[in-house]
Amino acid sequence: MTRLCWFADRESFVAAASSRQNAIEQFDRPMAAMSSSPGYCTACARSTTFRTGGLAVDYPNFREGLHCRRCGLTTRQRLVHLALGEQTNLRSGKLRGALLEHSTRLFRVAHARWPWLIGSEFLGPGHASGRSYWWSTHWWRWRRTRHESITSFSYATESLDLLAHSDVLEHVYDTGTALRECARVLRRGGTMLFTVPFAIDGHASVLRGRPLHDGGIEHIEPPEYHGDGVRHGGIYTFHTFGWDLLDRIREAGFARVEIGFCHLPREGFTAANPGIADAWKGLPVVFRAVC
Repeated sequence: MTRLCWFADRESFVAAASSRQNAIEQFDRPMAAMSSSPGYCTACARSTTFRTGGLAVDYPNFREGLHCRRCGLTTRQRLVHLALGEQTNLRSGKLRGALLEHSTRLFRVAHARWPWLIGSEFLGPGHASGRSYWWSTHWWRWRRTRHESITSFSYATESLDLLAHSDVLEHVYDTGTALRECARVLRRGGTMLFTVPFAIDGHASVLRGRPLHDGGIEHIEPPEYHGDGVRHGGIYTFHTFGWDLLDRIREAGFARVEIGFCHLPREGFTAANPGIADAWKGLPVVFRAVC
């Protein structure tokens, strides 16, 4: 069974992840020269082929690539799906959980597996958390979409067993409020699973900018925008997170915080760019915080 490796501190994580460098050079690096690679998708639970892109790109970002030809999920999305599966297998009884996305392949695949997952999107200021609105990322594909803000959920206190979000926190200026809100809605023993772009070498997180009263942004670092499935043109990145993120999560009210990685090339879990030195720093990483 495919498993994540979990660590409570930087030293143990770095020791385990860096030990994968030789395996990355042996197994991951050849994949970057292929247009596709046969393997096994943990989300489909079937053999599949991963689309790699081949040598057409100088920077094969496998974190956002290696799409499974069956379900279409990327490495990051399959990592979240894998973490969700691990957590649900550890729990019994009727569960209630939320995934902070709704218009994505990940939500469709995850909701088909775990129908109790509630999906939502942040549709922008002026929308009320918990309400559904007609929303479309394409003019012909309108659907009712629930709005939730990670800094102001509609969920009642201690009402969820599981909360998951993927590459959300770096786009939220007030990280502290967001983390405290996540802790508030989880029951005792409840788990938050999430991904963020993470600087393995960074002890302290970097604040890239801050919002202004007129709606603009004061840039402290060169502006960085990430692709977004809801808004065209990308979404501004306020933070580049380092290892102090673990302390921030504990300060927000979580009792236990861990960082995990999975390196199994046949299952499509590889270094983001296996061709560079210290490629282990780009292994697929996910965080787990327990109330």
